[in-house]
Amino acid sequence: MADQQTNNTRESASTQVLAAALSNQQIDPGQVLTPTQLLAAVLVLLVVSVPAFIAGAATTTSPGWVPAMFAVAAVLDVPLALLFVYRLLTKYRQQITSDAVYERAVLRVPHASRDLDESLTHAGIDTEGLVTGTATVDQQVRTALEQMEAVMSILRDRAGGGAVPPDVELNLARALMAERRWAEAAEHFDRYVTQVEVDWEVHFVRGVAHGNTRGGPSSDLSAWRAYNEAIALLPDDTEPNVAARLFAYRGAMAKRLGRYDQAEADLQLARRHATANYEITDIAYNLAAVYALAGRRDEALTELRTLRDLGHIALVRGHLDDYFSTLRQDPEFRQITGT
Repeated sequence: MADQQTNNTRESASTQVLAAALSNQQIDPGQVLTPTQLLAAVLVLLVVSVPAFIAGAATTTSPGWVPAMFAVAAVLDVPLALLFVYRLLTKYRQQITSDAVYERAVLRVPHASRDLDESLTHAGIDTEGLVTGTATVDQQVRTALEQMEAVMSILRDRAGGGAVPPDVELNLARALMAERRWAEAAEHFDRYVTQVEVDWEVHFVRGVAHGNTRGGPSSDLSAWRAYNEAIALLPDDTEPNVAARLFAYRGAMAKRLGRYDQAEADLQLARRHATANYEITDIAYNLAAVYALAGRRDEALTELRTLRDLGHIALVRGHLDDYFSTLRQDPEFRQITGT
């Protein structure tokens, strides 16, 4: 009787080992959508089941035919599994690789992209608004963006982030930038420019997206490179203040990167073209910061007086601990800035 109980216990333990091993793998059949995923699932099954069968053969003694059955199962498990995979990948390949959700998402992409483009146009979101940060989104844009992102999420999950049509990348980048989601917008702009030969305006907006990300030297360098591309493609008949803004923005990135000579050169070049108040103010502010960082006190104070006379000295007060930290205790600086 004791031997019988021991055998029953062993058989029960073997069964529990197999069941527990299989249940712990957490294989979701609904996620097995490609031949590679199917092969991985079968390999997991083999890694789990073969040792379980061997353990059953070693621990079970009664009835006498059970250990032999476990041993035969362990031997046949591998070739049968391979035959099963081969059969599925040949006769039933189309059925196992089909994904209705993914296919619907692919069909939805052009419609969602067009809706997003139309909503951006209706909201009046253009290059000028994106560059200056004055672009605003309405509910129609937000709804279209949410729908586009939902479709893109499905594509990324199912296709592993494969190639996305260029117009989709551009529309997403524009909408995300209007939403002030700078880093995400920059990512989509970067993907877009790798697929399409773009004009200077796209590089300009891409540079602004990277610059506003404020992710440290990496994003600053990406912005600087984007402005380089924009300047290289700038037409000869470009409106002077637009050219001034481009050189000023590139100079600002050089300032962040600690390239003060390059920054000064770009900003002085920008000043030669600037006639509008926005550009004149931005150039004076950035030159003041460059001179302060480079230890050129008198030149920094001169630019700060210009900035004060323009009515925008408040721009300085947000950077007393970085750009203007060397001047913070200077009496003349404090008198000019009112700090």
